[in-house]
Amino acid sequence: MRQNKIVIFSDLHYAPERPINNGSIIERKLMKFAEPLLQELTDKINNEIKPDLIINLGDLVEDFNDHDKDIINLNYIWNKFKNIEGKFYSCIGNHDLRSMSSRDEVEQIMGYEHSTFSFDIDELHIVILGTYVNNDMGTEAGGIFKTQFMSKEDLNWLKQDLNKNNLPTIICTHFGVAEDDMKGNWWFESCPEDALLGNRKELKEIIKNNKNILAVFSGHQHWTKYIKEDGISYYVLGSMTENINDDGIPDGVYFIVNYDGKNIEVIEKHIRL
Repeated sequence: MRQNKIVIFSDLHYAPERPINNGSIIERKLMKFAEPLLQELTDKINNEIKPDLIINLGDLVEDFNDHDKDIINLNYIWNKFKNIEGKFYSCIGNHDLRSMSSRDEVEQIMGYEHSTFSFDIDELHIVILGTYVNNDMGTEAGGIFKTQFMSKEDLNWLKQDLNKNNLPTIICTHFGVAEDDMKGNWWFESCPEDALLGNRKELKEIIKNNKNILAVFSGHQHWTKYIKEDGISYYVLGSMTENINDDGIPDGVYFIVNYDGKNIEVIEKHIRL
């Protein structure tokens, strides 16, 4: 079996200028570096790494809490992603959905019939999970409350998808899934539930007894860590534009994931501009 190589990155938070009225403490999000970081990563992918697959874990944009502006920015950055050579897929994050009345418009930009889906690459099964938009909730906290839950339909689909699949499986989602008290996290220490998928218990009931799960990858939490829970490996990936050391330098973090047919290897890398 040939080795598969995957590049995973997350939380680019692109915005062409400083957002207003979105409530974000943007000193922690160095959005001016979003395009240069993406360009550098694209060059590495195309000319050096040459992976079989590239996945973004969501929050393509730093929303303006303004539907029309956010649509323009989503279209812009999605077209930049098209410069990546290879199979590229993306989760949808809370900031991508915050000003939307449904996820349909973002799915249309991405060319997806649905933002929860799966596909196979060689002898590897990849699952991309999406959340739905709950318009009964407000847009506070970056739209987290509005976008924090998977739908029952998506959970049922996942159960069926995994039941009929026999391949080693990687699951990708925006919100965190493994339990984490978030102590020391700049964004979520005081509100740890905001870092995690709202109905993660239902999700974990589906995946924890599945023998094919190699790993679950998530973003959103703006730090990078590994958690083992119920025998499953959870990899949390930080934001590329996070001012992680409060020194004005973006973290530039991404993963290179290697799978040799038996074992998965996750290598943390950083872009330095």
